[in-house]
Amino acid sequence: MRNYLAAECYKVFHRKYFYLSLLVALALEGLIVWGSWFTWSNGNTGMDFYSAAITMVMLLSIGLYATILTGDMVFSEQYKYNTLKNEVAFGVPRWRIYLGKLTVATLVALVAAVVMTVFYIGGCWLLLPHNESDGMALQAIGYTLAGSLPLWLGAQGLVLACYFLVRNTTLAAFVAVALLGVLPPVLQLCGLLINPVFETIRQFMPAVMLEALRNHAFQWDYVGQCWIVGLALLVGSIVVGMIVFQKKEIR
Repeated sequence: MRNYLAAECYKVFHRKYFYLSLLVALALEGLIVWGSWFTWSNGNTGMDFYSAAITMVMLLSIGLYATILTGDMVFSEQYKYNTLKNEVAFGVPRWRIYLGKLTVATLVALVAAVVMTVFYIGGCWLLLPHNESDGMALQAIGYTLAGSLPLWLGAQGLVLACYFLVRNTTLAAFVAVALLGVLPPVLQLCGLLINPVFETIRQFMPAVMLEALRNHAFQWDYVGQCWIVGLALLVGSIVVGMIVFQKKEIR
């Protein structure tokens, strides 16, 4: 397993895909930081570190869909180029292939998240004025990150299951988007038209829980619910993905 993980990490971190994607994300973050600094430098005294940093809380939902990119970086069109078939033919156990790629995708996502978080908060800290509300901003970011992390992990597990079980990479990405972003409003509509139980189910969808984190500020029991739901989604997607992948014909 160790050698397989090392090989997968080498493959991902020696491609331009990861670095170009990260560069685009950092450029967009830099644009937000620059806009905040420009607003402050033109006399808007209401713009400070707190105002800019707290914006990050509003953007954490994007991380849910960023797992589609990190999953694609690792899976890398394996059905199209028959590399997955070669791995299986070479004798690599399917469980090792599945868990290895999921582990590396999760590692890539965590590395990107850390770099982007440090870059954004560091930029805001260096360029914007500070006051007594700085601590509140950092606490809010820490709280939302604590609740977001397990939901991101669950989403990463779901995305990798889609890539493994759907042969077409583009279609797999669309299926992942549908499950993460389209299913919640569908459940909401079903809750209104059919039965309230659908609305109850919707409340435990990762996208909905990420949005609700802002409305449950510093309610650590809700963070605990995020961990339960996120880990349940991660484990469930691994179990279903591995069972189906074990029986799947690799052509």
